[in-house]
Amino acid sequence: MALTPIFSPGFQPRSDLAVIVACDANYLPYAATPALALAAAGNAHDVLIGGPEPVEMPQALMQAGIHHVAARDDALLDALPLDARRSLATYMELFLGNALRGHYRRILVIDADILYERGDPAQLLSADMLGRAVAAVRDNRQWRTPGRKVSEFKKLGEPAHPYFNAGVVMIDTEAFATQDLPNRAADFAREHLAGLGRDQALMNGILKGDWAEISPLWNWQFTSASAHLTSMVDPCLVHFIGTRKPWLDSSQGIVPMRMRDAFGRVLARHFPTAPQVSRSTRRHWPEAGALRTALFRQWRAAGPMIRYLNRFPDQYTLIDPRV
Repeated sequence: MALTPIFSPGFQPRSDLAVIVACDANYLPYAATPALALAAAGNAHDVLIGGPEPVEMPQALMQAGIHHVAARDDALLDALPLDARRSLATYMELFLGNALRGHYRRILVIDADILYERGDPAQLLSADMLGRAVAAVRDNRQWRTPGRKVSEFKKLGEPAHPYFNAGVVMIDTEAFATQDLPNRAADFAREHLAGLGRDQALMNGILKGDWAEISPLWNWQFTSASAHLTSMVDPCLVHFIGTRKPWLDSSQGIVPMRMRDAFGRVLARHFPTAPQVSRSTRRHWPEAGALRTALFRQWRAAGPMIRYLNRFPDQYTLIDPRV
């Protein structure tokens, strides 16, 4: 059964396309950075913050045209392992895919630990999804070795399937409903999810490669193996996977200064009572050993990485990950 979303008071969609930054109230200060950048770009899509519960939006975000939408699927929650309830915001692509049918034709749900750099999400949202309900970017574990069997499929006793990262997920809301993905997700969660993972394991577990593949420029997973190619690739969305988020001191000397400062400026201006980004305008050099390791990893991955990037004719064309 479709869910009923709760929008900010007075909100009316201006488009049938939306980019939604998924977070709970605790992560709102960080989600504001990609949301404000997306809104300032002025593309033909709505920009929302999405969470499991209604949140009062800061005035600065409302003035930028950014509103909030809340949705949660109690039927799915009942099927989740108990430890998965601690972070309901990680399941927002599933909740919103179910709730926003009839409100939006397509949605792009992104994590809060993402920086928007360039590109037109509305053009991506209008791309041919090859009849699939879901489109996403391959997880970086399969960037250089696309046939690799990830641990979740090993535990399930499944053959290797294309496996996507759930930090950026595009959903066709009508197809999401007609392909019964909410009920399939609840069944899978009840039978398999305990000890397997969370939203990423759940969505990959039910789809088993039946999704459309987006260029990695829309979910550039920032690691030591990809950091030095970032400036050459010129990604649209940079996703800071792992624990070294750009607002934390642990990212100094790893995440470029300008990326740390993007979060630092938003926090300082709009969330002065939140923990701030320490010395975000000071350049921190990497440790020599860490730099050597990162450069070696990139040198070793150069051929497979370029072959992977060349699979996509442009940043807006989706492909079948199984081909």
